[in-house]
Amino acid sequence: MKTKHQALRVFMIMLVSVSLLGVISCGSEIEPVEPPVETGGGENPETETPEEPTPEPENNQDLDAINEAIANLSYDPEQILNVQSTTGTVPTNDRTNKNTDLGWVTECRTIDYNIRSNFEDVVVFDPTIGVIYPGALVIGNGELLNGAPLPLQVSKAPTKLRVDLPGIGEGGNITVDDPTFQNTQASIDEALEYWNSQIQPQGYEIDADTYFEKTTAYSREQMSLDLGVSTEWSKGSSFESQFDYTKTTEKRVATLLYRQVFYDVVMETPESPAAVFGNDVDLATAQSILSNENPPAYVSSVQYGRIIMMRMETTDTETDVNLEAVLEYKTAKKGATVEINAEYEKIIKESTINVVTIGGNAQVATEVITGSEIEEGKGGLNYVISEGALYSRDNPGAPIGYTVKYLKDNRIAKMGYNTDYRVEKCTTFEYVHKNAKLRKEILVDVRFRFSYKVKGTQTVKETEWEKVDKQNIFFSMAPPKGAHDVTIQFQFWDLAWRTLGEKKLGYLDKEYCYEAYCSKRVLGLCTEYTFQSVNCN
Repeated sequence: MKTKHQALRVFMIMLVSVSLLGVISCGSEIEPVEPPVETGGGENPETETPEEPTPEPENNQDLDAINEAIANLSYDPEQILNVQSTTGTVPTNDRTNKNTDLGWVTECRTIDYNIRSNFEDVVVFDPTIGVIYPGALVIGNGELLNGAPLPLQVSKAPTKLRVDLPGIGEGGNITVDDPTFQNTQASIDEALEYWNSQIQPQGYEIDADTYFEKTTAYSREQMSLDLGVSTEWSKGSSFESQFDYTKTTEKRVATLLYRQVFYDVVMETPESPAAVFGNDVDLATAQSILSNENPPAYVSSVQYGRIIMMRMETTDTETDVNLEAVLEYKTAKKGATVEINAEYEKIIKESTINVVTIGGNAQVATEVITGSEIEEGKGGLNYVISEGALYSRDNPGAPIGYTVKYLKDNRIAKMGYNTDYRVEKCTTFEYVHKNAKLRKEILVDVRFRFSYKVKGTQTVKETEWEKVDKQNIFFSMAPPKGAHDVTIQFQFWDLAWRTLGEKKLGYLDKEYCYEAYCSKRVLGLCTEYTFQSVNCN
């Protein structure tokens, strides 16, 4: 019995030991320490490890207050920017005068005009100005009229832009995190290169928009407004001299402005006025730079392309010839069917054409073309127009125009200009005389002629005699065209032609009628003859 009891005891001890080992072994399998799911552990090892969530950008704590401050600004953009209630050119005075000299008549018609214009797009004549770029913040005061807006000196939030090129798709949407001039241009260049390398090879082409204005110059301001620009915009640029004008009788001036837009870069409309400011701009900073006199604005779009301005000066002073038509005639596309106009060709040969261009890698070029060179090779006018006419990687265009909007309400900053000018059109022609008439009541024959000086000279000549051989019938004759210092002379027949008298007339600006009659009788016989002025009726 003792042996059995001991064996049973040993068996129980072994059973307990085995059980404990099993418990320990199973516990290590069913209770592992799992890492957090976000570290890649868990039951699905194939699931990608999620990225750390990007922290929300810090919002401007004064955003609402700045929006309210801008909304409370009180200003009238039309008053600030001289917007004209009506536009167009209106004559205010019209008069004509004549001047006669040595048989030549110069007739001048003088018309006073008032011209009023409003512009929404400003032309850029100096592409190097760093203030003008898409998304730039500017001050919307009267300096906009001068084409040189003042920058709004404040930090800016990231700017969203759209490069408008055919087929570019999402590649044309760009965000500039630090929207300085340099960074903005670099982002635009990247979008252009994407289009050049990825989109253009697919067959897409840029259909450039072309704007073309021409005018004859009567004053500096009139010339610019007729071209759709302001002279103020050209100050300090290579184009400034193109607008110089001094009225002279020795020269006439016509101008042509050719704008070709390759593409636009447009800023996305801000969600709110304050959204354009950096997060470090607090209410106090905003209030220090905002006022009714200097309301905030932004460059909403910029046009890129090229500008060609031509200025034709001619010594041909025939003011009845339309210089604009002459300039357009000579800038017709090469190969186009254009009827030869001898009068225009004459003017062109007496002309000099100054050409200034921007575009083609933003280069500014100036050329002078004389009338004899106008069609020749690289110095010719057609070459200047056709060279650089197409957008390419090497010819991306320069900033040539922009539009400004007010930050308060995204209203376009329309700019108004007006000026008075005078147009004097003169023509010169030979003086055309009226007739002189003579009749007789006497029985003897009479005759008359004109003594005159030849036009433009002091040379004296006489006309042929006009014989009056019938009673009470007017015989008429006029001096030659251009004759001056005219004298009418009369003779009567008495066995020979004898002097009856003469009268100095100068210019015959009306009909002059005379009668030969008997001024003295003796015993019923006429002994003296003379002449007198009579009514022509």
